[in-house]
Amino acid sequence: MLELLVVAAIVVSVTALAVPNLKTVQRNLRISGDARNLGGLISQAQLRAAAEYTHARVYANLSNNTYWLEVWNKSGNGGAGCWQTDGDSTNSCTVTGSSPVNTLSTGVSFGYGNVTSPPANTETTLGQAPLCYTGYAGQAGNTTTISNTACLEFNSRGVPSDPTANGKADANGALFITDGNSVYGITVLASSSIGNWYADNSSSASWQAR
Repeated sequence: MLELLVVAAIVVSVTALAVPNLKTVQRNLRISGDARNLGGLISQAQLRAAAEYTHARVYANLSNNTYWLEVWNKSGNGGAGCWQTDGDSTNSCTVTGSSPVNTLSTGVSFGYGNVTSPPANTETTLGQAPLCYTGYAGQAGNTTTISNTACLEFNSRGVPSDPTANGKADANGALFITDGNSVYGITVLASSSIGNWYADNSSSASWQAR
């Protein structure tokens, strides 16, 4: 009986140590996986824009913590053109509530927590990518923004573009996600270079390249 009690005590002790570690591992896997997915989608948007000689973007809904890839469909909307969600075989233009989306993992959201400065040699001020517009970068009359969004857009040369009517090269393209313990970021420079970053959720944290 004494031996059984000792074994039981050891099992309880080991379990008490293992459970918090397991939760930490699960949390880290969730946010790092989301960061990889976002980075992969951004790279895909860049390639699609150049390959199809159009515009493509990663659209992030900051309120719902969802994101997806859109390609400018020149023949959509009766020939006026529109954004079409990649993988949507039903709608020629993106339809909210119908077109497919990707959702961040449980406990992960768009944001940068307590971090106060951007990664070195990226954007000048820490912030998400510019608001999404209804049209594409450089399109005449493209002045309508969509609230609570962030878009990383590429033009037909695969260059990141400010989504306004000016359509100039965008040096402030970035998407950040956090789980309250760490922050991951994907940045896109005007040179088209894509960077992946990590930092602890602290105002004094330093960004590390991934």
